[in-house]
Amino acid sequence: MPQYTQSALEQELRRTERLPVGWPWRLLLFSVVVFGATIAGYLGITLGYQPYLNSRIKTLDTEIANLTQTVGEEQQKNLVLLYSQLSNIQNLLNSHTASSKIFDLLEKNTQPQVYYLSLSFSLAGKNIQLDGSAPSYGALAQQIEIFKQIPEIEKVSLGDSAVIEDGTIRFSLRLTFKPGLVSL
Repeated sequence: MPQYTQSALEQELRRTERLPVGWPWRLLLFSVVVFGATIAGYLGITLGYQPYLNSRIKTLDTEIANLTQTVGEEQQKNLVLLYSQLSNIQNLLNSHTASSKIFDLLEKNTQPQVYYLSLSFSLAGKNIQLDGSAPSYGALAQQIEIFKQIPEIEKVSLGDSAVIEDGTIRFSLRLTFKPGLVSL
């Protein structure tokens, strides 16, 4: 019987046609694990979390219904009206001029020796007319310099000053504010 011999080329072709043993089954195992995790996650959400959420929604709906029954229709209308009024008041207060910022500014930046006798506030001109008294021109000059150092004050003007009988100085100052301090 003639013996069949393979040529070297045929043997090399057969050796290279073989697939590596490790890769296909590892890829298949990885795919099966990922698919299984996806299915488990889907089933967990569908069978576990969704019923929990639905029961929670039903519970809250019944609580809302109970609250609606305990509060009468007339009380509900009154509450809506009260809420509307409070909202309108909040809007008014937000747009209202806050002159208290000016008083805080004056309080924090006034020398202890200087006294104010009158204050006139002009919202349109964004300024204040201060009439006051100081023990000396030095104290008045220091007060004017303090006002000039304040970033919220745009301009300081000395209107008039005079020495009165007891030796104190009566003065009139006009402070012009930057637009951000008070709003219309």
